[in-house]
Amino acid sequence: MSSQEKLIELIKKRYSWDIYSFEVDVKEVNKTKKEDKKQDKGIVEAEKEYKEALAYLKDVISPAFMKIDSDKIKINNIYAKTFFVYAYPNFLEWNWLSPIINWDIKFDMSLFVYPIDSAFIQKYLKKRLTQLNSERNINAEKWLVSDPAIDAQIQDVEELRAKLTRWEEKYFHLALYITIYSDDTEKLNKIWKDLETMLSGRNVLQKQAYLRSEQAFTSTWPFAIDELGVYRNMSTWWISTTFPFSSSTLSHDDGILYWVNTHNNSLILFDRFKTENANMVVFAKSWSGKSFAVKLEILRSLMLWTDVIVIDPENEYRALVDTVWWSYLDVSLNSDQRINPFDLPLWLKDRDEKPGDLLRNAIVSLLWLMSLMLWKLSSTEESIMEKALITTYSLKWITLENDDTTWKQMPIMEDLQDVLETMDWANSLVQKLEKYTKGIFKGIFSQPTNIELWEWLQVFSVRDLNDMMRPIAMYVILNHIWNKVRSSNKKRLLVIDEAWNIMQHDDSAKFLFWLVKRARKYNLWITTITQDVEDFVGSAYGKPIVTNSSIQLLLKQSSASIDVLQNMFKLTEQEKYILLNSAVWQWLFFAWTEHVGIQVIASFYEEQIIDTNPNR
Repeated sequence: MSSQEKLIELIKKRYSWDIYSFEVDVKEVNKTKKEDKKQDKGIVEAEKEYKEALAYLKDVISPAFMKIDSDKIKINNIYAKTFFVYAYPNFLEWNWLSPIINWDIKFDMSLFVYPIDSAFIQKYLKKRLTQLNSERNINAEKWLVSDPAIDAQIQDVEELRAKLTRWEEKYFHLALYITIYSDDTEKLNKIWKDLETMLSGRNVLQKQAYLRSEQAFTSTWPFAIDELGVYRNMSTWWISTTFPFSSSTLSHDDGILYWVNTHNNSLILFDRFKTENANMVVFAKSWSGKSFAVKLEILRSLMLWTDVIVIDPENEYRALVDTVWWSYLDVSLNSDQRINPFDLPLWLKDRDEKPGDLLRNAIVSLLWLMSLMLWKLSSTEESIMEKALITTYSLKWITLENDDTTWKQMPIMEDLQDVLETMDWANSLVQKLEKYTKGIFKGIFSQPTNIELWEWLQVFSVRDLNDMMRPIAMYVILNHIWNKVRSSNKKRLLVIDEAWNIMQHDDSAKFLFWLVKRARKYNLWITTITQDVEDFVGSAYGKPIVTNSSIQLLLKQSSASIDVLQNMFKLTEQEKYILLNSAVWQWLFFAWTEHVGIQVIASFYEEQIIDTNPNR
């Protein structure tokens, strides 16, 4: 073996481990490189798929073609024109943009506000003030009459400098662009003229974006890109007058979602309990969706733990009760659920009432009820009935001197009949009363109360009562509810569906009016629903009920009743047209002086619960 070979062998023996380690490291690196290449390949493939999907999505949402002219843009079959405001008057009233925002056409509007450094604007105003003073001095040296325009500008600049120095104002650049749309060029030009008229009426001057229609169109889209750059200097005060969200709205900071405002697609979030008078009347013809709207309000009010009480004449609220799993009370001849009209409230919220007031109010209510049940009492019969009622209560130890009901049994209808039988000149009253104690209507209102108003949702069904008994039953139920309401202070809604049943008789109509007037004191708001507008308004108490309800919901009307509503609510011709030709679930909502069009929108599950249309 040569010396060279020996040297190589020695090196191998000495450095064999390091060479092995090096070979292992090289293998690991090669393996990692392969995995990285594989991973990179997967990323490339995923990126390729993403780009292909993105390109497909763009193809889906993109128009078929887009034609750009000098004064307009055509996108498929839609024409678009863009205008910019270049001059404003020296004075702008608040909410001057409201007519445009509530304009019932399709348009896009962009406001760009750029803040300006105060030091820069102060320097500019100082230079401008120097120029104006110099111009005024030159005119004075020439013995010219003082120019009021220069004096006004000097005054404005000095006031603005003072406010900027005290940080009361800031300065901005304001750019305002509006794009209008139409499928016809003539309509587009007419809209342009209308827009020009609305702005010119406030001395706000605008121009069409000629030769820059593409840049102007892009500036009104939600990209926050101003490609026109046409702006005007404005201070904080004047910028605030252009605030774009001052429009017809009824939204509160909290409350429930009622409907969508069709004027500007804003949400109507409303809390009836924060208003001074939140009684509501609902007028609509049959199958126009009045119960749907009210049930939607009920369902959403329940989520805020508001107690709701409903008088249901057509069994329309049963599905709602079955869903929320609460009280459904059947008031009929065959039902075993009874309400005693002689019941008194256990406790009154207003402790300042004197002893005997509780019983007096109950006797007045019962006299109204007897007038309903016995078909009008004469003055003599009313006097006899009053004495008989006082005697009936006194036999149960409830008197005008002590009307405390604690641990005392309430009288029933048969007790009243027994008292009348002992009185002179009361034979006719006894005979009329017998049909409710011994005759065909026996038991329905002549037994002790065996139901209770639980919390959350209670529905009283009067569907199975005939037309003669229905007004009486609704009166008794209302009186029962009123007694319970006065016994505790809670937020409650009372919904009276088909209220025209009550308005058919003066006594029951009078009681409903009295209830509407006094309910606010006990944190109770009443919703009155009716489809017979003329019958309701024709009652002596119908119109007062409307005037004591600050909220009105008007649904689609028939041509026979629209004139009555127009006279009552002072509807405009446009509002009249809406009520006659409105689509399903599009109505008018009035609250105080605010009139807005609404679109009722319910979720799928809400619609399944509250919709009672058999054809759906």
